[in-house]
Amino acid sequence: MELSIVSPVYRGEKMLDELVRRIHAAVSPLTPDYEIVLVNDCSPDRSWEHIAEICAKDKQVKGINLSRNFGQPYAITAGLSYATGRYVAVIDCDLQNKPEDLPAMYNKALEGYDIVSARRVVREDTFLKRLSSAAFHKAYDLLSGFKTDKAVAEFGIYSQKVVKVYCSIPEYSRSFVELVHTLGFKKSTVDVYHDHRLEGKSSYNLYRLLKLSYNSIISNSNRPLHIAVTVGLLMSLLSFLMAIYNIFAKFIGLNEVAGYTSTIFSIWFVGGILLFMMGVLGLYIGKIFDQVKGRPVFIVSETLNL
Repeated sequence: MELSIVSPVYRGEKMLDELVRRIHAAVSPLTPDYEIVLVNDCSPDRSWEHIAEICAKDKQVKGINLSRNFGQPYAITAGLSYATGRYVAVIDCDLQNKPEDLPAMYNKALEGYDIVSARRVVREDTFLKRLSSAAFHKAYDLLSGFKTDKAVAEFGIYSQKVVKVYCSIPEYSRSFVELVHTLGFKKSTVDVYHDHRLEGKSSYNLYRLLKLSYNSIISNSNRPLHIAVTVGLLMSLLSFLMAIYNIFAKFIGLNEVAGYTSTIFSIWFVGGILLFMMGVLGLYIGKIFDQVKGRPVFIVSETLNL
């Protein structure tokens, strides 16, 4: 197979026909040897039934049905595991990423690049989503030590070499974009225009965005632990300096009257810092617990045309 196009599907029932039609129109002039892999992430609508209908009529479309909702990174991993193309494209089902941009990325990959990412020069997202994306990338860059581009997401084309390495990584907590870009290989980007969502609204609410953010940071960096240690040392130094000051004030006869407000503030402040550092440590321990259980990152309940 020359080219595989993987699309994770969640609440995409009404967009699937248009998605498949536009992928066919964009890719068929490039090569007749391609496949479309639709991964249903246990969508609550009739997405899987509609995928089955499309697969029955079109053998170039493959269907994968996950046993439960695992999340977008895991649905992408499932699709990549079944994709057989020399190059594999990843595209969301909501058509904000335009299939018409696939030829430009494919031609760029043929120049010798293993990872060709779509760089969204114009984004048709809400102000809140753009703001949260910018905040995430700033925090991620600070805490991970990597330099990321907020205009780059999952949409891209990857060589089979990259796909095999990615699928061989046994990490349970994973974020596709951050993980694939830590692999190295030869990278490039293609500027694209982000389109409006064809139907409905994004399933990524504030809770899911926050969960994805801390999962990405904790899975790819231990710098929050270093920050927690540094804050602890600074608090210890501050306490030591306050003790020296109180001893000095006593010997020179300064009249110090203990204040209720300052005492309560100090207790709550130090307590909050300790709870925060324990929470950071707990998140890492939780990730270790998830990893050592060795559970699969996805479970497939049914496949079509595979």
